[in-house]
Amino acid sequence: MEKMDIFALVDELQEEIDMSPTRGFSKNKSVDAKIVMEIISDIKSVLHEELDASRRIMAEREQIINAAESQALEIIKRAKKDAEDLMKKEDVYKAAYERAAKLLENSKLKAQDLRKSANSYAEEVFDELENYYRDSIELINVNRTRLYGRSDPTITPKSEGELA
Repeated sequence: MEKMDIFALVDELQEEIDMSPTRGFSKNKSVDAKIVMEIISDIKSVLHEELDASRRIMAEREQIINAAESQALEIIKRAKKDAEDLMKKEDVYKAAYERAAKLLENSKLKAQDLRKSANSYAEEVFDELENYYRDSIELINVNRTRLYGRSDPTITPKSEGELA
């Protein structure tokens, strides 16, 4: 038997009522009681199946929750034991902490040295760029002066190749 949808059954019931003929001049409908009862029986059957499925799901849910709680308690128990073991190993912890502190301090010092080196290198690059652009501006001024036929005795080209 194919699984029926409760909403499809309700739609079928509504259709049966809507399609039923009216009696005389009144609005009262004459429905086929046998068909309506079959649909109602199908609805009950589907509801019963869905209720059983819901109960199974709830039971499975409870089992899952109980298993999860049991696992959580076991994890907590192991974690407490591990914590106690760690506390017993305080000397190892102290040594590790001291080593970590030394490594951190060394890392900070290396980072400072690296930062100083990087800043120094950047300063050199900026100085070279500044000189290059200063020379370029001087060359532009000389060429502009020559272009317009002005002569400025204070500006002398460094070489013929710079004029182009």
